[in-house]
Amino acid sequence: MRTPATKAESAKGRKDSVWARESDDALVLDNGLIEVRFDTRRGKFAAMSGGIIMLRHGKLRGNKGQARIVSVEGPLGRGKAVEYEYADGNVDRVIVYPRLLFVCTQALIHNGTDETITIDKVPTANVSADLGNWTEDLTLLGCDGLTPATKRRASYTFLAAGRPGYRFGAVGGWLTHERASGVVLSSATRQTIRLEARSDYGNLRLEPGETAEGEIFAVGCFEDVFLGLEAYADAIAKAGLTRPAGLTRPAGLTRPAGQIRLRPAPSGYCTWYSHPHGGPSDEERTAELSDFSTRNLRRFGFEVVQVDDQWQNGPRRAGPCADYSAHRPDGPYPSGMKATAKKIAAAGLTPGLWFLPFASDHRLPVFKDHGDWFVHRKSGRRYEVRWAGTCLDMTHPGAREYLRRIVSRITREWGFKYIKIDGLWSGMAAKLTYPEPKCREDKLSDAVFHDPAKTNVEAYRDGLALVRDAAGEDVFILGCCAAQNMRTLGASMGRVDAMRIGRDIGASWEAILPCATIGAHLYFLQGRVWHNDPDCLMLREPLTLEQARAWGSWIALSGQLNIVSEWLPGLPPERLEIVKRSMPNHGLCARPLDLFENPLPAIWHLDAGQGENRRHVLGLFNWGTERRVFRVPFAWLEPERDCFAQRWTHRDEERRYVGFDYWSNEFVASTRGALSAGVEPGSCRVLALRRERGHPQVVSTSRHVAQGIGDVIREEWRPRSKTLQGTSLVVPGDPYELRIAAPSAEWRLRSAGVSNREATSGVTTASKQSGTQIRVVLSAPDQPSARGPRRVAWEVGFETPVPGR
Repeated sequence: MRTPATKAESAKGRKDSVWARESDDALVLDNGLIEVRFDTRRGKFAAMSGGIIMLRHGKLRGNKGQARIVSVEGPLGRGKAVEYEYADGNVDRVIVYPRLLFVCTQALIHNGTDETITIDKVPTANVSADLGNWTEDLTLLGCDGLTPATKRRASYTFLAAGRPGYRFGAVGGWLTHERASGVVLSSATRQTIRLEARSDYGNLRLEPGETAEGEIFAVGCFEDVFLGLEAYADAIAKAGLTRPAGLTRPAGLTRPAGQIRLRPAPSGYCTWYSHPHGGPSDEERTAELSDFSTRNLRRFGFEVVQVDDQWQNGPRRAGPCADYSAHRPDGPYPSGMKATAKKIAAAGLTPGLWFLPFASDHRLPVFKDHGDWFVHRKSGRRYEVRWAGTCLDMTHPGAREYLRRIVSRITREWGFKYIKIDGLWSGMAAKLTYPEPKCREDKLSDAVFHDPAKTNVEAYRDGLALVRDAAGEDVFILGCCAAQNMRTLGASMGRVDAMRIGRDIGASWEAILPCATIGAHLYFLQGRVWHNDPDCLMLREPLTLEQARAWGSWIALSGQLNIVSEWLPGLPPERLEIVKRSMPNHGLCARPLDLFENPLPAIWHLDAGQGENRRHVLGLFNWGTERRVFRVPFAWLEPERDCFAQRWTHRDEERRYVGFDYWSNEFVASTRGALSAGVEPGSCRVLALRRERGHPQVVSTSRHVAQGIGDVIREEWRPRSKTLQGTSLVVPGDPYELRIAAPSAEWRLRSAGVSNREATSGVTTASKQSGTQIRVVLSAPDQPSARGPRRVAWEVGFETPVPGR
């Protein structure tokens, strides 16, 4: 038996190590955060943290095996595992990794027979989570939303349990999806939630004596279930669902740790829902919109113009499938797609194009002698799926080369550097289940691939890897959409830059609500695994101005992909203003604080910075039809480590915050303990909040609904000179207002200005004070050709009669 370093190692070393030891009846793994005890007599395990048992009655596939401690190395790094080997050669692992708050399990699937075998589903491990509550008080969150914990449940990829009003909860989910689609099932006793992990392979083919390494499942309990969900997403990113070897990574990727590296999220335009000029739009209008966006929006963060469905050549029979290697000669782009991409790029924007990579129409001439390029069913018929057409076989060399040529032509020859790839479930040869994302039987095993050694998930992930390789690392890939079949949720991770998780939207409040719902339920993936796309920003009537502001504010605060689909040149100024104030993406992940209380969470919290520079933005969204009064304790914004949502200390109640209400353009007076705010139906309030200090501070800016997060890049209080200094990103031609709160009216504005260099270049300053409220406006000269904001250094001086201040 291999053993880890001794207990004499340093505390620093312990953080990166896992200890292992054995007693008469147990093997123990300990990484300093969690301790796992494996009962060698019963073949079961339990886990504890801080002396508290959090997981119990952990059970593997069997209970009659031989246990040993081994070192393991994989996508999560080096760890220690208890391997439990059965007489038939199958092995189960219970793994602990350094710094990871989850217990991981993995199955090694062995064929000990003399014949080739095919495996469909593999139940792996199950464990009981003890949350210290009656299960009737708990709620489960899965890929298809919320249900009572007492209801038996199955969910693709993950399940989490939490108690409304409290933070304590459990999270279980699959970290890898290389060959199998991960499912998590639940059942409940009176006091525990039991989570069961299952791998769905469809057809896992094993030759005699062959062993397949299964996927990795993680489960843990957390004092803060939000931290648990976010730690789960971080672990997925670290596992990386690794890209194929040989692909280089471009510079400028935003995530410093883990194997998944995220490009910055672009903002822009999609033609599809626009009215007028929707669908694919046309050559003339796309050029007009690009020029308009360059003049009016590019410096605010607008980057992409994406052409949608119906540009492609050929008849439409089984949905949108046609010939993506050519445009329709009599269609909306008679000059061709290369000319269109060139016009968009000439306007200084990124050209984008929609297409289906993994499905086509087998009746097209190109497939006349290539019926074997498609997936078949066991009956021998081609595998056709609703709306997408016939599934291309991503294990067939001919089909792969056909797709490679199309992707390369679109991205490299035509010049589209943003692609939206739709109908993804067809790449897995799985059913269309849209619009319901719930876990269900879809008979993966019915698909027959050219390479029988490949599973559905392998074929799909190989197809996504081919798209990336053919497109190049400089192309942003948006997947569309996981809701068509949620099996693609986990299987797409690590293969796309963004994923459309929302349902089809429209210019109505009723169409917006489902998109906001699923965006909230999968919030924790945002900025960690990929960029969530809830579908497009809609602004036109019959949406009221308040509804349009609410949807734009939700997209902007949540940090999800912001792609507007309105005819921007004809949009009224007050609605075009929403576009300006919701771009660019801040690159952070906001939390829905009432996630386990409401099917559609209404309280969103975004924060950034540390110490005195910490900023909070609170989004209150009234999705209903009656006025609602929100009460948000300030302890929700900065909870103590052991602070559940309704267990506050006296110090929490004494916290005072000052703030600003963005859309009403009003300061929020100093408030203690909790914030109370009324919100009208179909509207929102976006409130910037900062902990009250003994000196003036910037609580908001006019640039973006994030109110300083992203545009105030430096802020510093100089006590000796009583000056507030900082640097902001100011859009040329757009007056930029600093909203500053002083501790009392005794603090009087003395001066406000910018550096000599900025003043010489034409930046002007105006200021005024009313009591404790100070507004300073910085105006940079208008530059319609500007590609972005400019850095402006500013300084605001104060006087106060109080000595020593």
